[in-house]
Amino acid sequence: MTFTYTPATPTNITRVRFHLADTESATAIFTDEEITFIINENAGNWQQAVISCIRVIIAKIGAEVDFQADWLRVDRSKALAGYRVLLAQKQAELGVTGVVSRAQPVYRGDSDQTEAPEW
Repeated sequence: MTFTYTPATPTNITRVRFHLADTESATAIFTDEEITFIINENAGNWQQAVISCIRVIIAKIGAEVDFQADWLRVDRSKALAGYRVLLAQKQAELGVTGVVSRAQPVYRGDSDQTEAPEW
């Protein structure tokens, strides 16, 4: 797996890494291949990819369990709260809502109705 971060000649991967503060190879959160995949999943939009990456990080942290053993306590709630704040900040900064609209009919697909009701 590869890691690149080239601010002098920025690519979309570098832009995503910059906004995630994922700029050190030793502590990288994502590989270049994962970032490329996420960019492609977001129709080449690196701004939307930043939002998607933050959501992936939130999902990973949320899937881990908190625990305590003697004096050691691992509580991920602060990390989750921090990434949720970062998500809101990046959505505002990049002008991205993070919601991909896939319009669905508001009526049952097995009905004869072909248009939305006029309410």
